[in-house]
Amino acid sequence: MKRSVKALFSLSVAALVLGAGTPADATTAVLLSREELVRRSVAVARVTVGRSYTTESDDGRSIVTRTELTIAQPLKGGLASKGGATTIVIEQIGGTYKGMTQRVLGDARLTPGEDAVVFLRPGDKGRWHFTALALSIYHVDAKGLARRSLEGLSLVRRSGRALVPIQAPAEEVEPVESLMTDVVRIAGGK
Repeated sequence: MKRSVKALFSLSVAALVLGAGTPADATTAVLLSREELVRRSVAVARVTVGRSYTTESDDGRSIVTRTELTIAQPLKGGLASKGGATTIVIEQIGGTYKGMTQRVLGDARLTPGEDAVVFLRPGDKGRWHFTALALSIYHVDAKGLARRSLEGLSLVRRSGRALVPIQAPAEEVEPVESLMTDVVRIAGGK
């Protein structure tokens, strides 16, 4: 077989394997351990979610939602500023703009006023993105308990060179202080 035919055949087989047993309304993502998530993230912080707005992407090809996050406690990366609160903007594909709607299933959902721990990577023009969709946000409730919502994600794990579908693990609730201590430890802090 020629190289391009082999590549097309491999891609087709991979699509069939990943599609088998995968819900139609889900995004496939590789399940990352907390260690992998911390390593892949340039910054991790406890934040308060601020206002958001929906607009076109800079290139005009998609709809994006931009949300302000106020850094309450940086855990990894240089998100703290001297003498005041730091606010960053997270950009996510999707939203409703000029009567059109785009949506990425399995992406993190933010609520204004919410307390959360987020895992981030830098984007263009000083904006930030979640490292791994909904895997990248722990929602913190009024009791100080942190949990993720993996709704809309169909998870896989790496097995050699293959991706194997897995059942989503039961997400355990944990005290936010324990989560933050673990992230700092993994990131090489205290």
